[in-house]
Amino acid sequence: MNIASLSTEQSPPISFPFSFFALAPLFLLLAAVMLALGEGNPFAETHSPALLAATHCITLGFMAAVMFGAVQQILPVLVGSKMPAARLVARFTLLALFAGTLALCGGFMRGQPLWFNLAWILLGLALLTFIGASLISLARAPADNATRSAILLAVIALAIAGSIGGLLAHGFATGAALPYPEWLVAHAGFSLGGWVMLLIAGVSYQVVPMFQLTPNYPKWLTAALAPALFVLLWAGFLPLLFGAAARPLVLVAESLYWLLAIIFAAVTLLLQSRRRRRVPDATLSFFRLGMVALICAALFAFAATLCPAAHTAFRTLSALAFLLGFAMSVVNGMLYKIIPFLIWFHLFRGGIKSGIPNMKQIIPEPWMWWHYRLQWATLLAATGAPFLGWAAWLVAAGLSLQGFLLGASVFKSIAVYRKHVRRIERTQV
Repeated sequence: MNIASLSTEQSPPISFPFSFFALAPLFLLLAAVMLALGEGNPFAETHSPALLAATHCITLGFMAAVMFGAVQQILPVLVGSKMPAARLVARFTLLALFAGTLALCGGFMRGQPLWFNLAWILLGLALLTFIGASLISLARAPADNATRSAILLAVIALAIAGSIGGLLAHGFATGAALPYPEWLVAHAGFSLGGWVMLLIAGVSYQVVPMFQLTPNYPKWLTAALAPALFVLLWAGFLPLLFGAAARPLVLVAESLYWLLAIIFAAVTLLLQSRRRRRVPDATLSFFRLGMVALICAALFAFAATLCPAAHTAFRTLSALAFLLGFAMSVVNGMLYKIIPFLIWFHLFRGGIKSGIPNMKQIIPEPWMWWHYRLQWATLLAATGAPFLGWAAWLVAAGLSLQGFLLGASVFKSIAVYRKHVRRIERTQV
């Protein structure tokens, strides 16, 4: 593992990212509860309250929390610039994000304006705080590389997605007349296709070669991918301006987006096939599953365009493959790599020069492999969930088991860290 290029001296306290990591698995459990409470099969209707609530538990409560925690570590270490007022930003963002997500889930499930109003206010404050601090940090960054550019575009996409989401939540609360279908498409595009995709790509440029011991991504890809994806996302606004006449342009932009996504996934898989260390690794398997799922999401999206009769079904499968297959798999894989690394690094920096646990000793590797199998099972169940009610129950069960296992892994890691911190304190007395 090559960490020579990292600005490790600027690493924030370990409590900043870990506070997000520790609470995020709870929202996988909550997503399972939302699905279980839904009437009938929540996956049969793309806008069912239970499915919308569960989706936002995953995107906001789980994935955004992990990403927010990771970015607070990534910006100082990979980009070389600390967040301003880092402690205040971490604490306030954490509380507002989780409270706002809970309120939003209540709004979807109960349909009461109070919950939607609370949600857009709390989530708006969380996003405003995090985005503002991130943009200041990125503006101060001495590095001007592909990772910084991709993260900057991801944060801007998050700002756009959050603004649209706030308008939609306010509209749900007040009954305001808004172009809901068009705004929903743009919101999903900038949140998943923008914030999630661009952040994963930007972090992958550094994390894949460093942790997985692969060659570097080709410069033509790192220079062009994120800007091209970001520009293509704006096609989602064309129907608001030109109506149905914009549909051909939207289809072209969407096709190009998915083609670039396939290229990114294929290049990542190619680099991983050329890694210097051939030992089986659960975190690498998570990442590979994510890349395969991203390719499947693109193929489902193409199928939706080519087969109008099955458009809705293929669109649903594409969204499930992207969210549960690509995004969740990569986030899980990165977590299982980043958490042990952070504990090892902070213990070493804290004064322990010998007896530091091996990174594979911090989280038992069999736990990671069990989680990987659960992720596969959940994803396979999700492909049948829109058509089979019992498969929806399997998805809920898979999410709950993943939440328990991931939560146990995080808290075991925290216990290992505290045990060795106490050892440092005893030696300093």
